[in-house]
Amino acid sequence: MIAMAPLTILFAAISVVSALTLAYLVWQEGQRVNKNNGMAAFHRHLDALSDDSRAHVRQQLHDHSNKQGRR
Repeated sequence: MIAMAPLTILFAAISVVSALTLAYLVWQEGQRVNKNNGMAAFHRHLDALSDDSRAHVRQQLHDHSNKQGRR
């Protein structure tokens, strides 16, 4: 029974460290991602496309907004 105590403490410490690491990673991800960053990345991606590709994406966005407007 006494031999189990160090093993129990080890697993508890591993659990606490894992939980804190997960919480930190989730917090960091929340700091980096917001709606404005997503839109800026989308616009950078759109600017990097060729004119023909942009026309296709614009048409898809136009079609999607028309579908949304009909609902």
